[in-house]
Amino acid sequence: MEALTPKEKAPEAGIGIEKFLQGKVMLITGATGFLGKVLVEKILRTVPSVGKMYLLVRAKDKEAAKERLKLEFLEAELFKCLKQIYGEGYEAFMMSKLVPVVGNVSQSDLGIEEELAISIKKDVHIIVNSAAVTSFFARYDAILDINAKGIYNLMIFAKKCLKLELHLHFSTAYVTRPGRIMEDTISIANCMENEVLNSNKSLGKFLPALILENEMKLVAVCKKIYSDSSIVAEKLSELGLQRANKFGWPNTYMFVKAIGEMVIDNMREDVPVIIMRPTIVESTYKEPFPGWIEGRKAMDPLISYNGQGKLTGFIGTVNNVLDVVPVDMVVNASLAAMAMHGVTTKADINIYHVASSVSLPLALKDLFEVYFYEHFKMWPCVDARGKPINVQKLKIITSMEEFDAHLLREATMSTSSSEMVERRKFMEKAKYLAKCYQPFTTYPYRFGMNNTERLWECMSEDEKKKFRFDLKSIDWKHYIINVHIPGLRKHVMKEKCPCKL
Repeated sequence: MEALTPKEKAPEAGIGIEKFLQGKVMLITGATGFLGKVLVEKILRTVPSVGKMYLLVRAKDKEAAKERLKLEFLEAELFKCLKQIYGEGYEAFMMSKLVPVVGNVSQSDLGIEEELAISIKKDVHIIVNSAAVTSFFARYDAILDINAKGIYNLMIFAKKCLKLELHLHFSTAYVTRPGRIMEDTISIANCMENEVLNSNKSLGKFLPALILENEMKLVAVCKKIYSDSSIVAEKLSELGLQRANKFGWPNTYMFVKAIGEMVIDNMREDVPVIIMRPTIVESTYKEPFPGWIEGRKAMDPLISYNGQGKLTGFIGTVNNVLDVVPVDMVVNASLAAMAMHGVTTKADINIYHVASSVSLPLALKDLFEVYFYEHFKMWPCVDARGKPINVQKLKIITSMEEFDAHLLREATMSTSSSEMVERRKFMEKAKYLAKCYQPFTTYPYRFGMNNTERLWECMSEDEKKKFRFDLKSIDWKHYIINVHIPGLRKHVMKEKCPCKL
């Protein structure tokens, strides 16, 4: 990947984000997800002259796909700014731009009906892939189907698109093992090749595809062994974790995301590729309005359980940071990258981290012991009787053994047998959360941002205002206390929180 320099694009002129997107026809997978929706909203709000946006939707038929579009886009609160802009013409505008497409990335031709697939291949300029299984310990077959095989199918589809200018893939910054991680392509081939290739080194060029094929074979064997068993799902989840751990990854999600990136790099040939690697993506910082979020993200179960008085300690390292990024900044960086590389249509791969651990670290100690606590002291949750719940500072516990002991002590301090039963049930949830989030709260991940920072430098002042992703500008205390937690309580927990966004 060639480094960007401000000389490539004069800062006065900027990158030309809005100009580049005008008239562009896009195919977006995963558009009904959290990140995908924010991307669609931002493009429609800032570049209304964009061409059609084909949204790949999992649905039984066209009518079901249209219904999903109506419920998840037209009627969603996220799009309220567009509703205000277009008024009575809102629905007509949205329907003129958004085209729901029945499909599935795990199938050949993305599961799109033949005639429509041909039409898309003739017209599309940009493919965006944000489809992903995000469970850390998913069934191995399910996560391979979407996060690896789906990518394989998308690359085949992309090569058949006559006007394609670029393919943008949303990955994760956690595709490699802990340490200082740069914006480079990854290769897990070295640690897997002996198992896959044995002594046939001449096949090394095709190793990523062989690795995926090998993993799919292991899945098939597992299904065959447990075909008549009720524990097949459990065994497939165990298989995924075993494979991840064998090659140094803490969970199945990170491992398969790594395979997916490697498949892209191996298959891309003359397809221009951008890989966006965000860290922990949370609620909007400012756009289209502060605090919008859909579903619980990585730190959100900790917030809600702490506010409800159930969680008073969690696994972590005292001096560690939690790498969080607001979703609107991820989207803005992605659009800037699209414009920067889409105009050249150069057959290259460009990787961008969107991360805060180096540019503006969010200390775990501040997050747990200050920000969560200060929010719930000012605006406490209420119990079933409507009384305020007294919260404690979320203590950082440095070992799993100590965390288990902490949970047990909390359970034995219950004042009634029913409370003890509930506490013991919660213990299992808390242990699972610790298993999920330990890599993020204890491992020393630090993500280099050289490419992303250079991208920011290439933007004009006007672009920086419209497409802000300067992570150094974030006020973490304000964001967590006054934006993110209120947004979580309003949009996800459905509380009538006294705090105002």
